[in-house]
Amino acid sequence: MKKAVVVTILLVCILAGCAQKEVKNETITVGVIGPMDLPFGIAEKKAVELAAEQINAEGGILGKKVEIVTADTKLNPDTATTEFRRLADRCDVIIGGFASGVSLSMQEVMRETKTVWLADGSSPELTEKVRNDYEHYKYFFRSGTLNGTTYAYDIFDALNNYFNGKLNKSWKKVVIIRDDAVWTEDVMAALRPMLEANGYEIVADEKVPKGTEDFSSILVKANDADVIITLLAHVNGIPLVKQWSDMHIKAQLLGHDLSAIFPTAWNSSDGKINGEVFIATGGAIHIPVNERAKAFIEAWKERYGGYPDANTAYDMYDSLFMYKAAVEQAARDGKDPSNPDIVVKYLEKFNKDNPFECVRGKLAFTEYHDPVWGDKYIRNWICQWQNGKVVIIWPDNVATGNYVQPEWIE
Repeated sequence: MKKAVVVTILLVCILAGCAQKEVKNETITVGVIGPMDLPFGIAEKKAVELAAEQINAEGGILGKKVEIVTADTKLNPDTATTEFRRLADRCDVIIGGFASGVSLSMQEVMRETKTVWLADGSSPELTEKVRNDYEHYKYFFRSGTLNGTTYAYDIFDALNNYFNGKLNKSWKKVVIIRDDAVWTEDVMAALRPMLEANGYEIVADEKVPKGTEDFSSILVKANDADVIITLLAHVNGIPLVKQWSDMHIKAQLLGHDLSAIFPTAWNSSDGKINGEVFIATGGAIHIPVNERAKAFIEAWKERYGGYPDANTAYDMYDSLFMYKAAVEQAARDGKDPSNPDIVVKYLEKFNKDNPFECVRGKLAFTEYHDPVWGDKYIRNWICQWQNGKVVIIWPDNVATGNYVQPEWIE
């Protein structure tokens, strides 16, 4: 009798386990990770949820419903690794991130769990790990912002080829204001040699800690320069542009100021952002550059109202569609779409010869899982705030207007 009871219990447990596995297999579980109390994480969550709704309305992925699970990194490496592991235990793919230092810590959990991760984070170190140890880090794809090195390419391109080239400026004296953070060291490692080799003088290179709001002493130094190059993602650039405008600093603001990308930047700066030139990270901007971007922005407005909360919305939205395309092609080819090694191989097929059409242009991965940079693919559009609106001024193939010099700059 006791044996019969034991056997019955075992059968119930086995059947329950099978039922749980079967239920799990009826869905594709997607993890979204980021700082959920900041616009960047909020935008990632909303974007992936929007993509999931659209995909589910069309039959899901592999005929299965997409389920979203979120995790908050709190911009803390220890919290982030714990939360990444929680997602990895139950998710088929993880999307998101933000803040390279935090993403670097999560990569170590990804390496252990072999979880495909379509990630955000600009530090070159993230994909250097793929280059140096492909077998362990191949699950990482930088599908969000571009490699930070490309910020140097775009800033130099704007300064040298647009302002001093097309517009015949003679801007040679540069002041740099940047985050006191690892990612700006990577950008400067590429930008400084380009500037110096082409006759530019770096008058000052000022690193500012998170929370900085008074830039007046730095701006005094910049008054004798031609250009202020910004590299600001962790530091709020709004106080900077306000002081730049109020003090009538004669140097043009130009660079990576993440605050400027927000559609709310005009109001939050009281209009004093007028005239700032900035790079739209990875082409993520509310000016539609193609039909897919137009449809995305319209869908966002219908679902949430207004424009996306942050630049991270644009690339994370496309990441889920890219994952869908990869696993479904793998299944058509008779491969196991649940095997992360297989998924990696199919994501790698989005290369220069077979780019993925996304809201920012054509996304193609390099051999080490960076987006290919360039006019034909994805790059950081050079934009300027003009009378309450953002205008793309460079390159010519996507420009929607021309540079307007602030009236106080000679």
